[in-house]
Amino acid sequence: MIKSTQAPNVNRCLRKKKYLSISLVALATLFATAANGQQTDVERIKNLEQRLIELEQEIQVQNKKTHSLSITTQSQSAKITPPLLPKTAQRPSHAFDAPDKSIVLSHSDTTLQLGGQIWLDAIYNNGEMTNRAGFQTSSIAYEDNTTKNNTLLTAGQSKLSFKSFTPTKYGAMTTRFEFDMFDSQGNAGFHLTHLWGEIGDFGAGQTFSGFMDINSFPNTLEYWGPNSMVFTRQPQIRYNTAVSKQGRMMFTIEKSGSDFALPYNILNPDYDNINELPDFTGSYHHNTEFGYIKAAVIIRKLGYETTTEKDTTLGFGLNLSGSFTLSDQHSIQFQLVHGEGIGRYINDTCCSFYSKETGGVDAGLDANGRLKAIPVTGGFAYFNKQWDQQWSSAVGYSYLSVDNLSTQKAKSIKNSTYSTANLMWSEGHVKAGIELQYGELQSRSDFEGDNFRIQTSVGFKY
Repeated sequence: MIKSTQAPNVNRCLRKKKYLSISLVALATLFATAANGQQTDVERIKNLEQRLIELEQEIQVQNKKTHSLSITTQSQSAKITPPLLPKTAQRPSHAFDAPDKSIVLSHSDTTLQLGGQIWLDAIYNNGEMTNRAGFQTSSIAYEDNTTKNNTLLTAGQSKLSFKSFTPTKYGAMTTRFEFDMFDSQGNAGFHLTHLWGEIGDFGAGQTFSGFMDINSFPNTLEYWGPNSMVFTRQPQIRYNTAVSKQGRMMFTIEKSGSDFALPYNILNPDYDNINELPDFTGSYHHNTEFGYIKAAVIIRKLGYETTTEKDTTLGFGLNLSGSFTLSDQHSIQFQLVHGEGIGRYINDTCCSFYSKETGGVDAGLDANGRLKAIPVTGGFAYFNKQWDQQWSSAVGYSYLSVDNLSTQKAKSIKNSTYSTANLMWSEGHVKAGIELQYGELQSRSDFEGDNFRIQTSVGFKY
């Protein structure tokens, strides 16, 4: 917070003037008295009384001026006091207390805030999960002995963020530069998550997709999140505005990319994705007394070409999510998603362990050799319990289903399930907990795999 030095200087100046006025009046009175020594005592007393009245009036005028200047100075000081930075969206398990770290930049109206966390996960796997640091169901291997180690210690959920706030005539300008240290094999490395700026209702940079809802992310200790969770961060342009006291609408133009179920060995080496248009999203967020609900839609154009052929198709999706408070101690979070050609936006279908062999799940070739968007449906629900101020739990289940094309290969993902249950303790800037995780995976040709994991975590907010 900025402390103004103007008010003390003004007050000292005014006090000096007041004392000088009193001294001058007193000297004038003494000289007048000496010069009129022949006056009677009664006349001298009357003159002194008159001068005292005048002196009191002058002091009152000076006091009023001092009070007025003090109010003006305080007002000016209040105007340049930097506001608190607005809270940025993040998953619940990363939202425990942090100290205020605002810094006012010299010769600027910008307020800068540094923060983050140091986080350690200790993991034990009972199955063949190739994503060692995140519980990604589609990374479960169907074959035995695919992985070598059952245990892992990783600091990948540690992160660092830089946020700023600058008032402008167009509204508040905010920025967010953030990275964590996540690596699927548990190695700590630079992993950019947010590179984002907003001014008023407009934003640009890289952040959460407009098709997703980070506020519905369950309160889990594990990093990856539910298999059916719509989750991606990507470059975009955004317009986000309030349409009522309870509602906001948001529109985004986002980076396009295709994840096709087209194994490379059946195509010409010159095969390439076509990104003729960006992805378009729109959403409506409505707050209520008991929580909120959000509906989002996405429209995409998918395509590929070789030296001899070219084909395109449309993709679309609907994502309904929200959080409801049942009581002071109980709440639920949920998400339901359905669409065609939206595989890369969903946790499990975005990056299967077998994708190099099977391709992705955005689109593929139908029986006639035409490009067709692949349908995907999923959803999850989580129940949260706050035992007291320090202890809490979250338990939930998630399901994902892919309507495979007849041309997709045997190990293409068909469906998967994900469930977790935990117990967390939080005190001030420290959080710790234990979580049980279980996932199942099934392919188009009924290959099956599962994994049971135990994870303990501790985090320190700074």
